[in-house]
Amino acid sequence: MKSKLFPVFLAALVLLLASLACQALEGGSASGPTPIVEVVIEPESPAAAPETPRETPVVEAAMPEPIASKGPGLACLGLRSAGITCLDENGWKTYTRANSDLPSDFVQAGGVCPDGRIVIAHTSGVSLFDGANWQHIAKSDGYSSANSISCTDDGTLWVAHFRGVSRYLGGNWETFSAELLASGEYANELVYNAIPSPDGRVWVVTSRSVAAFENDEWTVYQPGNGFDDNLFFNALVLDSLERPWAGYSTGVAYFEGGVWKQIRKPDFNSPKMMVLDANGRVWLGDTSSGLTLFDGSVWTNYTAGSNHLPTDRVNALAADSQGRIWAGTSYGLVVLDGSTWQTYRMENSDIGDNFIEFIAVANDGPVIPGLVEKETGTLTGKLEDASNKPLAGMRVEICVEPLGSQFSGDTPCSEQPFFLFTETDANGVFTIENIPTGYYVLVAQTGDGWAQLTTQFGIGSERSLIPPGEAYDIGTLTLEE
Repeated sequence: MKSKLFPVFLAALVLLLASLACQALEGGSASGPTPIVEVVIEPESPAAAPETPRETPVVEAAMPEPIASKGPGLACLGLRSAGITCLDENGWKTYTRANSDLPSDFVQAGGVCPDGRIVIAHTSGVSLFDGANWQHIAKSDGYSSANSISCTDDGTLWVAHFRGVSRYLGGNWETFSAELLASGEYANELVYNAIPSPDGRVWVVTSRSVAAFENDEWTVYQPGNGFDDNLFFNALVLDSLERPWAGYSTGVAYFEGGVWKQIRKPDFNSPKMMVLDANGRVWLGDTSSGLTLFDGSVWTNYTAGSNHLPTDRVNALAADSQGRIWAGTSYGLVVLDGSTWQTYRMENSDIGDNFIEFIAVANDGPVIPGLVEKETGTLTGKLEDASNKPLAGMRVEICVEPLGSQFSGDTPCSEQPFFLFTETDANGVFTIENIPTGYYVLVAQTGDGWAQLTTQFGIGSERSLIPPGEAYDIGTLTLEE
């Protein structure tokens, strides 16, 4: 298959791919700098000592009560354009359009219903899954892409999305516009979370406000009404006392007794997601500085530099009722169990993708199988110029996170959590060996710049799957002006 690909780096060049197999279409985004964990084609440099997790004491806060164990439950991971991987007593299983009733491989958000089912928002609508049976709900016209999804005891669904929130009730969708969620200069269309509370209220967070829905009316909290400061919110969670916690650019706030109480979070980036663990502690994640824990008196930051995470790009968080924290990153699933941090990737488990978009874990979650060892694979290909002349001595790199139009390291992949590289021979042929199982993006040196392999529409990085123990021939990559 020959697919047209587009320039992304400094040189105004285009990659054309003559591939042995078509790759799945998926979007890309710019990734921030992350530490290099391993480079195996060249001799490794001595490992640097891990950083000590940063701790910052604060004034004591009223933390929620611990929760009791609720028994085994299902865990599902939303994958980047590759469906979902779920774990139960039978082990890992990946569900796609090809092997299941999942209507779309492009999943957007996930959550857990009170009955233990996993609810999934995807490009075709909403699906509920109990590990064996599927229920599907057609998509509402009120939104195009979901930021979060949740459900209540009576089966009502709430979806937060750009321009508002949508409710599925009694077989019908109803959309509440963002104009109801904030007013004046604080009104905006960035709606991140909608979470129903057992007390009947639904809490919603936008980038500039928090809103509560009760008795068919909205109450808005913003500067001048509940908050004194101009805050920029990103995340929302409810604790065991049914109190909402809202994460913003410099801290968190919780609602108690009709008043928002703020806790400053010095030195850390704005959270993109929040969960509370079984002990009532607050965990926050973002896509540039890893995980942050607030235990009621101290903030602690965990990063790739402290050897707790494979990358600082955290995309998803979940907590189970036995106390484990599940963190989905762009380079694997991390599970914190007590004091043990374990990373699961395609190379050591049967998850379907190392890039995880969301995590939903019901009750105690499942028992996680032990690690497995898979054979490494090989990638081969050929690089040529517009006149079909082989390009010799050009550097070719593969790495694990999607690339954008710019990079900050010495090369496009050099500051990623894992990358490999080689050079083309006199015939323009390149071979990269000992590749762990997974999806990889590819970039090639063009003489005075770089070009990457992109999707057929030239939007985002094309990802190539390297199966265990196999040699994958990516074909001829042609650089054209």
